[in-house]
Amino acid sequence: MQPHVVVIHQSRGLGIPYLDRIDHVANAVTYVCVRNLLDRVPGHAAAAVAEVDDPAAIPHAVRDLAARFGVPERIVALSERDILAAAYLREELGVPGQRPDHALRFRDKLVMSEVVGSSGISLPPFQAAGHGGDVAKFAEVYGFPLIVKPRLGSGSRSVVKINASEDFSALPDLDSEPFLVQNFCPDDVGAIDGVWTGAELGPWRASRYIGTCFEFAYENNTMGYVEIDDTNLTPYLSDFAESVLAALSPGTPTVFHLEHFLGDSDGAPCLRFLEIGARAGGGGTPDVWREVHGYDLLGASIDIHLGRTPDYRPLTDGVVAGDLLIRPSIEPPCTIVGTRLDVPRAFAPYHQSVPCAGTDITVTSGYSDIGAAFRFRGLSTAEVMTAMKHTEAGFHMECLPRDLSARIGVA
Repeated sequence: MQPHVVVIHQSRGLGIPYLDRIDHVANAVTYVCVRNLLDRVPGHAAAAVAEVDDPAAIPHAVRDLAARFGVPERIVALSERDILAAAYLREELGVPGQRPDHALRFRDKLVMSEVVGSSGISLPPFQAAGHGGDVAKFAEVYGFPLIVKPRLGSGSRSVVKINASEDFSALPDLDSEPFLVQNFCPDDVGAIDGVWTGAELGPWRASRYIGTCFEFAYENNTMGYVEIDDTNLTPYLSDFAESVLAALSPGTPTVFHLEHFLGDSDGAPCLRFLEIGARAGGGGTPDVWREVHGYDLLGASIDIHLGRTPDYRPLTDGVVAGDLLIRPSIEPPCTIVGTRLDVPRAFAPYHQSVPCAGTDITVTSGYSDIGAAFRFRGLSTAEVMTAMKHTEAGFHMECLPRDLSARIGVA
């Protein structure tokens, strides 16, 4: 039998270089995919594609494929929703690669915070939240505001900000899954994306968020990031990233997306840990890295999952990139009636993905298929920021609730 490679696919909106990175001729490459994501799977080259309606059925589908094609040589899973399940399957089937204890450090927000905190890295106070009483007791010690979030959450799902005891009624069902409560930090939020060799940083870039994931999910219709070109800040960022990765992943390479708070202490940058994923960043990050920096983060992640050494060359292009996402002004489901972008050519994005009139927007979480997306590049952070501001001000997207658009025949 040919060597068997299983790919678990739930990466919505990402163009993943499966055919470039995995030999579909020498290997029997099989895919397990949630049905509504099949357009992202190269089914014509696959030995088999197992379609599931419920992500909970993915482990069973992998076991069935193992029975048909043999125990996999490798299991590839790039979505953060699949990383832990893939790790348990590797352990169960005896497949090389990331194990559950390592995956939990990048998936369970309580576990990662405990490991990072025990290594002397600064982060806001936190603890497990099994019920409302835990949140109330935490507030008695640390005060308000607080953030309560699922330990295994993603895309800001079920994250709530508690400003006072009167807001406890807004808490999610803490019995439904494990939760974490954390002191709210008012500092700016940023991210560091890159590749960790197991001992040091490979290629990496640091960015500052315009808005936050939480605000984008619940308050604002716009979110973006711009890469940082501040040479005075760069050493603090690289030292911080290396400290976090050394604590969480000593000796084990990974692609990572590290979020942090960026404040000031006596005139010096003060970095505090927020959370980290063993994956490429969301939104347009993988596209920006390919198009602007000439590096394939998703390809590097596949290499690591296959046991190969990824490209560890540093990024030296000197170009600054940015990404901007704009949701509809009304809550989905809604229909796009029309769009318009009025921006001088000097400030125009180098790429835009704008839904055409008649498009239904149904996605309410995450960073793909949520509306319009724009990508930028320039010679400085200030230049890219200016272009993003012009684009945000000059973009107009008219929408109607989907039931109303259907009644009046919008197409």
